[in-house]
Amino acid sequence: IVVSVMGPTGAGKSTFIDRAVERPDMGAGHDLTSCTREVRAVRYPHTDGVRNIVLVDTPGFDDTFMTDVQILKRIAHWLNSTYKKNVKLSGLLYLHRISDNRVGGTPLRNYNMFKELCGKDNFKNVILVTTMWDEVTEEVGSAREEELRADFWRAMIALGSTTHRFERTTESAWKIINSLSVQPLASRRPLQIQSEMVDENLPLHRTAAGRTVLNSLNDLMSSFK
Repeated sequence: IVVSVMGPTGAGKSTFIDRAVERPDMGAGHDLTSCTREVRAVRYPHTDGVRNIVLVDTPGFDDTFMTDVQILKRIAHWLNSTYKKNVKLSGLLYLHRISDNRVGGTPLRNYNMFKELCGKDNFKNVILVTTMWDEVTEEVGSAREEELRADFWRAMIALGSTTHRFERTTESAWKIINSLSVQPLASRRPLQIQSEMVDENLPLHRTAAGRTVLNSLNDLMSSFK
């Protein structure tokens, strides 16, 4: 089982993986400095005692040290090299801080790129995970969660994505992992970016995710003019 963990810098991706594999918290997550600069795969025995699970930590966009283009290149390189070895993802977790009081700027850019990287056919294999519940009251967090479902995430949920809360515990991490409906390898689909770059031989800048990143850069440049 191979599960990719994605989301903006500071959303708690490394913390989620550390909790799942019962490693001590490396101090990741609560500050907004990026801890993950490379794609990092962590193998761990599944709780069913039979299979192994591989959790893939990815750098977030809005990274402290790398541009969005550099990050997309690294993620695409890892995804494409594994796809060429016939390794397909069992599912994707997209992490979002419930402590963010609005969704704009970086989280919006990150989410738009993620959607294009996956492609609509894979939305059913995505769990949208809210994190940082210890930083908000239940009332505030629930209201934001409802808003995310009704607006920001509505299109993905309509196509099969589900939502979960991560409570910063090992139990919570495994509850989320076990809620993925893992299909047999033969019926797993490649991500859109894998089909585009490996099957269709498109360069990164011509993929849907690549165009999304370039468009956001163009918008940024226009705002400076």
